[in-house]
Amino acid sequence: MLGRKTLLVNPPLVNGIAFTRQGRCQEREEVLGTTKPPYTLALLASLLRAAGADLRLVDLTAERRSVEDLIARLDREGFHPTLILFPTTTPTLDADVAEIAKLKARYQAPMFCFGPHASTAAKASMLRAPAVDGMFVGEPEDAAVQLAQLESTDDLPRIASLTWRRGGEIVAHRAHGTFSGFLQMPYPAWDLVPLRSYSLPLVNRPYVIVETSRGCPYSCDFCVAPIHQGHKFRERSATALVDEIERVYRELGIDFFYLWGDTVTLNVKSFSAFCEELIARNLPIQWFGNARADNLTDPAFVHRLRRSGCWMLALGIESESEDIRKDMVKRLERQKIQAAFKNMRDAGIKSFAFFIFGYPGDSVATMNQTIDYAIELDPDFANFYPAVPYPGTALYDKAVREGLLVQEDWSRMEYSYYLLNGKGLDERIVMDAINRAKRRFFMRPGYVARNFGDVLKIATTKPGIVRQILGRAVFGARIPDSRTTAEIRNDQRDMSGAAV
Repeated sequence: MLGRKTLLVNPPLVNGIAFTRQGRCQEREEVLGTTKPPYTLALLASLLRAAGADLRLVDLTAERRSVEDLIARLDREGFHPTLILFPTTTPTLDADVAEIAKLKARYQAPMFCFGPHASTAAKASMLRAPAVDGMFVGEPEDAAVQLAQLESTDDLPRIASLTWRRGGEIVAHRAHGTFSGFLQMPYPAWDLVPLRSYSLPLVNRPYVIVETSRGCPYSCDFCVAPIHQGHKFRERSATALVDEIERVYRELGIDFFYLWGDTVTLNVKSFSAFCEELIARNLPIQWFGNARADNLTDPAFVHRLRRSGCWMLALGIESESEDIRKDMVKRLERQKIQAAFKNMRDAGIKSFAFFIFGYPGDSVATMNQTIDYAIELDPDFANFYPAVPYPGTALYDKAVREGLLVQEDWSRMEYSYYLLNGKGLDERIVMDAINRAKRRFFMRPGYVARNFGDVLKIATTKPGIVRQILGRAVFGARIPDSRTTAEIRNDQRDMSGAAV
C-alpha cells in the first residue's frame, strides 16, 4: 500500500521562528508564549497505526532540527518513507514546502499536506506549491487513511476531499472532508510527540490537547475555522473526554489540558455534564480553552467550570465598536461581555481577551476606544492583533473587493504584519496603535502590581519572547537578537523543559 512506510512530519522553524501548525491556528510562538503540540499528527499516527502502516512521527519544530538532520536519522534507521504527510499554514506554506520537498527528492515519495490554506483556497495553495502532490480539503483524517491504503497515486481520484496534481493540471476536490469517526476517535499517539518541549505560559508545565468539539455555528468573517471544519457543531461525550484526560494524567503525568474547540462551552448542558464527570473523578488537573462571552453569563455555570479545574478562558472581544463587531459578524452584547469577565473574576478563572485592530471601518479613534475598553474590562491578559485577511475568508473577499489588499504576500499573513491600506489605515498606523495598546494595558502600575508574579514568571522563562514583545511595544520595532546560533539553540532547549 502507498502508506506502508508513512512519515508524519511537523516542518522545521521558519527563519529561526517557531510557528504553530495546528487546525486553524497559525501563529508565531511569541503570540501566546508557546506553540501548540501537533495534535492532528498524533491523531493521524493513531489512525494509521490501526490501518497497518509502519510510520514515524517527527516534530522538527519541537526538536529544533533541520530536514537534513531528519534525512540522516532516517537513513541510519533504514526507514525510507513511501508517503509523506505534513501540516502547514498560510504564512509558512512556501517555507514548509521548500523544506519537505527535500524529503520527497531524497526518497522519491509523494508529499501531501493539510491546513487552513488548503480548506479555504485549495487551488491557489496548490499553485503556490508545485512540489506538493495533493492537499486535504477540510478535516484530513478519513482522507489520509484512505490515501495510505491506496495501491499507488494512480488511485487518487478515489479521494473526494483531495485537491491533487495530475501532470500540469490541478484536479479540484469534490467534497469537503469530515472525520466520520470523530465521536469515537482513538487515543492520539502522544508517545510519538516530544511533549516536554511544549510548555505552558505561567505554570512551567507541559500540556496536552484534548479535542472536545468540531465545527463552529458562528460566521465571524475573519475566521477560517468554520471553513475548515464546517458550521455543524459536533461534540464528544463527557465520559470519552474525561477518560482521555485521566489516561494522559496517569500514563504521562501531565496535569494541564488544552480543551480544543472553537467554543468549548457552547452547549451548556453537555459541557456541564463534562464538568461534573471531572469533579466526580477528583482528578488533580487543570484545563483551559476558548469560549464566547455570551456563553459565560450564568454565574453558577462559570463557578462549575472553576470547580472542574478551569484555569483560564480566552475570549475574542475584537472591538469596542458594536458597529465594527456587526460588520465582522461577531454579535456580542456589551452587557454580556461585562458579565462574563465579572463571573470569571468572581470564580477565580483567569481571563485572556483578544482584540483586532485595523478591520475595515476602524480608525485611529475607534482603535483608541478599543484600548480604553480593554483597560475597562481589565482581563488578566490581553492580546492585540492586526486584522489578517486570510485567503478564502469573507474578510479577504471584502479587502479585495474594496481595493484594500495592496500586496498578497502569504508569508506576511500573520499577526506580525498588517497588509491592508486605505480608508485612513496603513501598516504604520495600525501597528503603532497595537504597540500603544500593549503599553497602555500592560504598563499600568495597578496591573503590574497585581500581576507581578505572573510577569516575573514570563520574564524568567521566556526572555527572548518577552524581549521581542517589549521591543515592539516600547520602540515600535523588532530588536535584533544578539545571541549566537548555538546560544539560541541552547536557550530553546532549556525553555523546552520548563514552561512559561
